[in-house]
Amino acid sequence: MNKKGKTKLFAILGICVIAILIASVFISAEDTLSDSTIQQIADEKKDSSVSEDVSSYVQDFAEQNGVNPSEINSISKIDFDSLPKEVNIENVEDTNLAIYQIDYNNSDSKESKLFVVTYAVEKLNSQGDLIVAQDKREFLNFGISGNVDSSRFLNTATGVEGSFENGYVMMRGGSITGISTSLDMLNVGEVEIAIYKNGNRVQFGNTLISDSAGTKKDYDTQSKGTVSFEAGDTISAYVLNSGNIPLKDIITLIELTTD
Repeated sequence: MNKKGKTKLFAILGICVIAILIASVFISAEDTLSDSTIQQIADEKKDSSVSEDVSSYVQDFAEQNGVNPSEINSISKIDFDSLPKEVNIENVEDTNLAIYQIDYNNSDSKESKLFVVTYAVEKLNSQGDLIVAQDKREFLNFGISGNVDSSRFLNTATGVEGSFENGYVMMRGGSITGISTSLDMLNVGEVEIAIYKNGNRVQFGNTLISDSAGTKKDYDTQSKGTVSFEAGDTISAYVLNSGNIPLKDIITLIELTTD
């Protein structure tokens, strides 16, 4: 090959290399879309029934399931009265849930659907304490009607006084997640409401301190799993009145979170 031919060959190769570099830049840019670009794509694809907050939530869900924002064709809210055949939901109230449909192109360039079933975003914004769907809350009622001037176990809702061995027997596993107490203190001092599990005191309860007589109340919550119990465990409640302060009408509610 003569010198002129070699020069032409190098020029062609150079153009090819530049073209490949430019293409790789565009591919890289496409794979690393900015948050603002992603939001713009989602806003352009959503219909008028989908708010900006919903659009962001649904779009994030889609990304977590491997759907690139650029592949999304539309985001729409589904009417509970005309559910698509792919969605089969029974025994739910449409006031609690919202369903959104994402139409997108998959890796084979075929249109696919992804459904997001969630609490309505409007309700999520106003509700600060949600329980995971499979969790349930139950409440144990304890109390004493009338005067109390010493430490003792509280009565159950049946009127039977609890003890180290006697109380509410758990039917499934779970956690103690809350306690609230209301009582009348007829003098100044400090009173504790303690929780016992199988005769052992747990590190969770109410403390009521008063510098004047009157009705006092206290409530505390804690995370699920902090104080756990198993099926067959016994839960009872105890008023610790070490100062023998005159008390009246104790009402205690213990919250359980079960699986």
